[in-house]
Formats: sequence, C-alpha cells, structure tokens
Amino acid sequence: MSPVDLSNRISGQLDGTGWVWHLKRNISIAPSHLAYIFMGLGTVSLLIGFGFYSVGASLVLPFCLVEIAALLTAYFYNAIHANDYEKLTLDGNLITIESKVGFKAHQVQLVRSLTRVDTLSHLNEMVHLRQGVKNTYFGKFVHANLRPLLAQKISERLRLI
Repeated sequence: MSPVDLSNRISGQLDGTGWVWHLKRNISIAPSHLAYIFMGLGTVSLLIGFGFYSVGASLVLPFCLVEIAALLTAYFYNAIHANDYEKLTLDGNLITIESKVGFKAHQVQLVRSLTRVDTLSHLNEMVHLRQGVKNTYFGKFVHANLRPLLAQKISERLRLI
C-alpha cells in the first residue's frame, strides 16, 4: 500500500457532499488467483493420493480428500471475507457508519452535533463513536498504531461545521 493511499485512508476524502473514510481489508491475492493456487495444490495432493492407492497404501487417499476439503473451506472463507469494509460518512449533520463482514451488513446513523469520538485502549485502540446510549466502533481494518490518528482526524472533521 502506498503512503498516499494510507494517508487518504486515515485523513479521509472529500467527496461531493461530505467527508468519507472507506476502510477495506488488506488482501494480498485476488480470490481468482487463490483459486488457481488451491486447484494446483489439490491436484498435486490427489495425484499423490492416487499414486499411493495404486501401490497398495489405500489409507493415504482419504487423507488427501480431507486435505482438499480443508483447502476448499479455506478458499470459501477467504472469498467471503475478501470484500469486507467499513465506511464512515460525514454529510451535513449526519454521520453514517456502514460495515460489511462476510454476508452481514450493518449501518448506524448518528447526529453529528451529539456524537463524541474516543479511543479505547482495552479494545486495541478501536475508534469509539458514541451518542448517548447509541455507540459503535470503527477502524477494524486500520493497523492499531494508526487508530489514534484516525480518531483524531475524525474528531477534527466532526468539530468543523
């Protein structure tokens, strides 16, 4: 990730109507490329299993099939979570926090003038946005060392009207 991209993620970006922080999971390989790698690993494992089965070691093949099932499980888990994100939008007097983790999407709306920003050291410095009894956390996809800076930038933008 380039320093400019990291700076934009922490500082936020001004779109047409307000400030936006869009934080995504840092994935190093696309699900399609991972599928090719896992298919290659599964093919090699299956060839080894059939090789041992053909020479009389019949118990190797079931373990190869278990290994392929584990590869499939890992692939589908990775594919489901490849598009996870968090998005905080400051638009007028409204704060909208959207998050998607797996198949679950969640959205919280807070009033800008009533919202406070904190960092919680016991929760690995997650950014805590609270409005009375309504609260939410933000910054899961940013390194823990950068979360206090993220909280500071969000707090600065909240104070500017």
